[in-house]
Amino acid sequence: MSEQDKQHEKLKRIAAIVKRDLMLPPGMHLLPETPLFGGELDLDSLDALLLMQSLEAEFRFKMPTEAFGPEVFKNLTTLARFVDEQCAAAPASGQP
Repeated sequence: MSEQDKQHEKLKRIAAIVKRDLMLPPGMHLLPETPLFGGELDLDSLDALLLMQSLEAEFRFKMPTEAFGPEVFKNLTTLARFVDEQCAAAPASGQP
């Protein structure tokens, strides 16, 4: 599997988590640039905490508190980049 395919799969997994945790309609399509704060999703701080817990469980990393900020949740692409960074910082985490 190419690196591009891996990134695409990761974005799909993250989008599925966002849809599940925010209880979005099944037919709603999230694009990589879909804004998470403001816009249609209107994510709030409690939603962000729930998402981060789900992402930590799914990708097997522990997010340092100081890393948590609105820039991480700008869109699905920034969220995926953050997950990549956290997984790279803890390679022994057993991330799939």
